[in-house]
Amino acid sequence: MNNINDILEFRFSQNSFSEKGKNIVPTHILNLCQSRISTLNAITEKIGNSMIDEKPTKGIRDVYLKFIKISQLYNGFNDKFDKRELRTLTYALTYKEHQEDSIFENSNYLQQCFLLLNNNWRDSFISGLLDCYLSHWGSSNKESFNILSKFLTSKIENYKGSRSLFQSLKTNAKFFDKDKGDLDLGATLAISNKSITEATKFLSLPDHWITYPYFSGVINGYFEKSKNRLETALDDISYVLEKHSNSTKATRTNKLIVSKIIRHSTTASEILQNKVKDVAFKLVGDPGITSIWRPYENASQSEISTINKAREVLNEWVTRQFINVFFEKCINDNRRKRFWLQYSKKITAFKVFGPSHIKRILKTDQRISEYVDGRFHSVASNRGVSAFMFLIGEHKMIEFSDPGYAFYAYKASNSMAPSFDAKYVSSVDNFRDGSMSMLVYRSGYHLHSFSDEGRLSHNDGDMKWEDVFSNWLKRKAGINV
Repeated sequence: MNNINDILEFRFSQNSFSEKGKNIVPTHILNLCQSRISTLNAITEKIGNSMIDEKPTKGIRDVYLKFIKISQLYNGFNDKFDKRELRTLTYALTYKEHQEDSIFENSNYLQQCFLLLNNNWRDSFISGLLDCYLSHWGSSNKESFNILSKFLTSKIENYKGSRSLFQSLKTNAKFFDKDKGDLDLGATLAISNKSITEATKFLSLPDHWITYPYFSGVINGYFEKSKNRLETALDDISYVLEKHSNSTKATRTNKLIVSKIIRHSTTASEILQNKVKDVAFKLVGDPGITSIWRPYENASQSEISTINKAREVLNEWVTRQFINVFFEKCINDNRRKRFWLQYSKKITAFKVFGPSHIKRILKTDQRISEYVDGRFHSVASNRGVSAFMFLIGEHKMIEFSDPGYAFYAYKASNSMAPSFDAKYVSSVDNFRDGSMSMLVYRSGYHLHSFSDEGRLSHNDGDMKWEDVFSNWLKRKAGINV
């Protein structure tokens, strides 16, 4: 009986079909596909050889607990960890939980760990160890850091493989020297006229590692070697500091580097000083807020001095600009502006009090627009009179925008003196007291009866009012310019 194939006259040969199938795709298409596959493989190999291995997303806790348990049993690590676990272990050095130390914190654990890794060494371990090394650069745990440094740098220097990443690390081994490698890298980038933004790329490291403490020293070294061309380097340094701090203000690195930049810019052009001022407010904050600019814990005496002096300089720059704008916008009195600009270095704190519409006027001036909110206190009154309150030495002083108002000075210790921190002020007239005596009386060119507190008018006589004010400031406030 005929089968279905016979009835349909269907003749099927598997071998024949297979042979014909080999030619179904044209030869030029096959060659093109093979070429592109080769290109993709080359790219994959290149990327794989030039980038740090990714940190494991799982297994770190399990490997840590396993390591601690075996360490405490003192029965050795032979054949206890497979290759995957060993690689994960290099990323688990700083993991900890409960009351147990991390492997990095305990030098005995760390030495046992490195003995285990050394006995089962694979070059891929370098990635995890380098992550720990650079993220704990400058660690207060000097013993463990030195152990890690010695072990890791020896592995980098002795690398003999072909992976381009580790070859690059070996070539740049000097930049991982625990004592000055970071500073050397920063200096090298600056001397080579490379941007500090290339720091991670220079070492073939992931961009996000820029947040690691190691790069604090790199930025510092870069600044020291590029400060004489700060006009062109400032934007890059500012950008990298923001990346390094992860957009967090007033970090240790931000305070130190920004303070150095400020100190270096004291004789720079006003244009550069304004740029530096903007960077300082962005990365640290208002110098009028003491807590923000307080030197960080364990700062050296040199660092404390640098930060404190930088805050004084920055405060002077801000004060000078407020004086300029206040006497231009609020009163348009060039004589008063010139007079108080002489004393801007001596003003340690200030605040402007006035109606809200005056605040809006001040905020239209680009010189101070970003800083008005923190330096202006709105009063309830809508009268167009404002007051500039400032601290010089032990005296709290007040100038008013109304040309007919006298200047007032109070001892800062006087509990009845107007307060910078007043919660509510109905009017700047609250700061005036017509019953107060004159700060100094004059008869022709003779000055007498100097008082610690009181008022003075801006009227000329035989002597210009500026000379009268200067005499009182020198005699009673101890200020001479």
